[in-house]
Amino acid sequence: MQFRLEKVLRIMREFMTHSNQATSSLADREYLSAQAQHPDSLPFDYSVTRAKRKTMVIHVRHASVEVRAPLFVSVREIREFVTRHRAWVEKKLSEKAGQDAQRLMLTDGGTIFYKARSLTVRYISDTREAIVITEREFCIHGPRLNDEVAARILQRWLLLQARTVLPARAKALAGYLQAGGRLKEVVFRKTKTKWGHCTSSGRIQFNWLIMLAPDAIIDYMICHEVSHLLHMNHSRRFWAVVESVCPDYRIYVKWLKKHEHRLWL
Repeated sequence: MQFRLEKVLRIMREFMTHSNQATSSLADREYLSAQAQHPDSLPFDYSVTRAKRKTMVIHVRHASVEVRAPLFVSVREIREFVTRHRAWVEKKLSEKAGQDAQRLMLTDGGTIFYKARSLTVRYISDTREAIVITEREFCIHGPRLNDEVAARILQRWLLLQARTVLPARAKALAGYLQAGGRLKEVVFRKTKTKWGHCTSSGRIQFNWLIMLAPDAIIDYMICHEVSHLLHMNHSRRFWAVVESVCPDYRIYVKWLKKHEHRLWL
């Protein structure tokens, strides 16, 4: 009987949104007033985004914590939810802080993660623009060098590498997979979250920063996007095509998840 009653109340709260909003608004104000007098000891702030959803979820991105919650959930319930998951949030924040410390620092004396090697960035005053890579250093040559100028030189250099390598290899693989007629063009764009993208019209886009990754990772990305010419999803058939060309793709996926934050500029 108790279980049935709780289920009925949950359904009422979800679908009787107008009356519930008024009640929860009053409860929220009372709870917030109590919190002002007796605040919790959460060591981090969080934002709340409400939407037409059934469950709560916490997203941690770098130093920000966002709770996505249903419209009918009260501030008290959200706070209790975050408190229950406090240890997990703190762990994720610590991991993100560690990743931020490893991010590419394009400054003289900084660190760049190139082809799975941590190299020291060196600015070398020169009349010509060039990138010279030694065993331990990533040397950027150019006139009147500062961080902004060095970033432009690096971008042009990586774009040149990408244009030299990626279109030809993508076309060759598309031909091998008998999908050459579906590939219309290969373009480049620095995006915030994606390394590659394939549209239904046959346009493949690569993030030129992928040229900082090891060659095997680059080949995997080409394989991944070209395989979308055959299957515009991540179904079993799609992954079967990927595996037929790149049997070790799972290793490369794990590598990207672990290290991709070090490639972002």
